[in-house]
Amino acid sequence: MQPNTGLPVPQQPRKGERFEERGPGPVVPQSAPPRRGLGALAAVALAVLAKGKGVLLFLKALPMAKLFLTSFSMIAMVWFEAQRSGIWFAVGFVLSILIHELGHGYAMKRAGVEAGWPVFIPFFGAMIAMKGQPRDRDTEARIAYGGPLAGTLAALVAVGLAFALESRVAMAVAYTGFFLNLFNLTPFSPLDGGRIAQAFSRRAWIVGAVVMVGMFFFTRAPQLLLILFLALPRLFGRGDPDAREQLTPKLQRRWAFRYFALAGFLATGIYVSSLILHPHIHTDDEDTAGFRAFFAHPRAATPG
Repeated sequence: MQPNTGLPVPQQPRKGERFEERGPGPVVPQSAPPRRGLGALAAVALAVLAKGKGVLLFLKALPMAKLFLTSFSMIAMVWFEAQRSGIWFAVGFVLSILIHELGHGYAMKRAGVEAGWPVFIPFFGAMIAMKGQPRDRDTEARIAYGGPLAGTLAALVAVGLAFALESRVAMAVAYTGFFLNLFNLTPFSPLDGGRIAQAFSRRAWIVGAVVMVGMFFFTRAPQLLLILFLALPRLFGRGDPDAREQLTPKLQRRWAFRYFALAGFLATGIYVSSLILHPHIHTDDEDTAGFRAFFAHPRAATPG
């Protein structure tokens, strides 16, 4: 599952627009408000698709109904995001969410679980239906882990495009991808992290908490603190409410390593991409002088 946190993102400036700095987030051009007529029409269409049982039953009867629903919801989400962040960021953002959901779908296919088609919901994100139940904790963790892993790869591709095309927008897509995928690792259902965390033990959380505190002081990523806060019930709870059989100690250690390694990598990605997008925020950090010197290359600073 992939949420949409509504992060502000940079956009190539146009003539006559005013820029406003919004805290530590990227800079957003203040453009003309979207046309209300089209927005209302799109909202009504989405409401009908979401709640209109008769329409959904009709669409299911069509041969290409699932593809149509996915395509239409993607286009609608691109349109909504483009109103505030620009078309190119919107396209990159929606594609990165699609890759995240396809990661879940691929993991479901490998596990022998039937998957539905991704459906996008503006201001929320996207979801992909799982038609069946994972047979054990390991299978559930694999399915949940497939989304953030694929989303991380998509963010790395965006980083490569940012340098290759000298694009600030692509770097903003990468930053958003790192941010959302780390948020998804929060150990709270129905987020992916809650489904992964059930695969390893409380003892692993103790070690992981120490690692995350160290990563927080390095990256300043607030999501790490959120993960630790929501992991407190797992650290101090009275046991695992899940009645399924526990995994072997070897598998538990493997899943703990995968989880905390990906969380640390995503936090580092947030930090580095933020350093590129907003080097002025880090000017007082003496411990980041080397990073700032390395990323001061003009290719990283040129708007795309």
